[in-house]
Amino acid sequence: MDTENLAANDDELNTNQGMESHNEQDEKDFINSLDDDFDPTAADTQVQQQELEQQAAGAMVYVGLMTIEQTMKTMVHPRFEFDPKQAESVAEKIAPLIVKYGGNPPPWLAKYMDEIMAVAAIGMLSLSSYMQVRTLKAEDVELAKKAKKAANDDQQQEAA
Repeated sequence: MDTENLAANDDELNTNQGMESHNEQDEKDFINSLDDDFDPTAADTQVQQQELEQQAAGAMVYVGLMTIEQTMKTMVHPRFEFDPKQAESVAEKIAPLIVKYGGNPPPWLAKYMDEIMAVAAIGMLSLSSYMQVRTLKAEDVELAKKAKKAANDDQQQEAA
């Protein structure tokens, strides 16, 4: 019986040794493949790429803010301007969203883009109409002043 147990143990030992050498080879191959794939500069490159994406997105937002500022100067008041520090802060806060969604609206908002664009179009039309009426009223006031001055000048010339 002891001989049978020894023979059985020898078979198990041989089988286990075969498995271990096979596992060791797999482990060596795996470790070697990791050495081949590992590039310490790849992590740095990825971080640099992310920083560049953030900077580009921030610049894109800043340009958008400057466009809004110019529109406000044209439509509301010629001396209007954003506070530069606030504009930069807004650009920094929005940049990660631009990177995250690739310049597209988030999925939960995308289904409402038609409605949002319609409201924006109506808003722009309303604002430009208001500005036009304001300009026309200012022109009317100026014309009335000129007419009144011309009438006063005519009266003074007649009196003289």
